[in-house]
Amino acid sequence: MKIFLDSIGCRLNQAEIESIARQFRAAGHEIVGEASQADLAVVNTCTVTS
Repeated sequence: MKIFLDSIGCRLNQAEIESIARQFRAAGHEIVGEASQADLAVVNTCTVTS
């Protein structure tokens, strides 16, 4: 599956999205750079910092 990842918010979100990407890759999925190329989009946000 092709997956697009986006992170909006604090620095912790950046670390989380990198961890999520590693887990998806380990499961055999491909991370893509554009949402239009993806089968699934994951957006990680923060309500404290935007």
